[in-house]
Amino acid sequence: MSAGLAGLQSDRTITALKGTLLGAIAILSWGSLGALGALAAAMPPYLVLGLCFSIAAVTGTGCCAIARVRLVPLYAPEVLLAAFLLGAYHLAYFEAFHHAEAIPVSLINYLWPAWLIVIGNLFFALNSGWAGYLGAAIGFAGVAILIGGDFDVKTGDTLGYALAMAGAILWATYSNLRRRARHEGMGAMVSICILASLFCFAIALFAGEIFMPTRQDMLVILLLGIGPAGGAFFLWDYGMRFGNAPLLGVMGYSAPVLSTGLMVLLGMGQLSWRMAAAVAMITLGGAVIQIGSRTGAAGYTAARRISLRRG
Repeated sequence: MSAGLAGLQSDRTITALKGTLLGAIAILSWGSLGALGALAAAMPPYLVLGLCFSIAAVTGTGCCAIARVRLVPLYAPEVLLAAFLLGAYHLAYFEAFHHAEAIPVSLINYLWPAWLIVIGNLFFALNSGWAGYLGAAIGFAGVAILIGGDFDVKTGDTLGYALAMAGAILWATYSNLRRRARHEGMGAMVSICILASLFCFAIALFAGEIFMPTRQDMLVILLLGIGPAGGAFFLWDYGMRFGNAPLLGVMGYSAPVLSTGLMVLLGMGQLSWRMAAAVAMITLGGAVIQIGSRTGAAGYTAARRISLRRG
């Protein structure tokens, strides 16, 4: 009996490690989202997103066919809500680049780990403890440094920052929703991407978007579709459902560092002391959450051992 329980626990541990690793790979790919999003800023946003979601849906359908996984019905309530949140997040994020500079938009959007923890604690039983709230507050302080003081804020910039923040909240809500999803992950994600693509194409048609992409445009769309705005959804979904969600939230704080560094290397902006301070504060927030989660886990393990000994 004990051997069977040990084997089950081992399987769960391996699954959790796999989920956390796949989630970390998704976060790594999101380090390129700021640069790719800025490159796509001149393209029609709804049409571009529809194409990205289509690439993800086609790729996922092929994987489902190989793995013999059935697609979740498009009319399933969870699929409908997740598709709306996923599409709305990307629309807000991509639109933000039309109203503000790329690096501030990217940094504000990367407050989603803080929102993931706050929203998760309030509504989805994430239970990250005091460290989650303290880390979130430090992250918000970093954004305040970024957009405060003598930072040149125009009316258009304010709209861009608001859209970036709204995107962070939408993504955090989506991630927590998928963490507690009932349906099988891959089959559900394909259906979500199909609905999200139809949603974006419908808006593009209504807005009268016309697009004749260049080779560079096609390359950017392809990279988005197989990476941060497509394929990464499947990795993140598995990580949210089976991996260590609070730890992945902490690891998400590495994304702004990667994103900012890549955009500076590509000449999309220059580092200033405010940007460096914002990155440092957001990263510090992640470190606080990590320390707090370890302390909480150690305390829980010790209490559990004492309880078992007494029992």
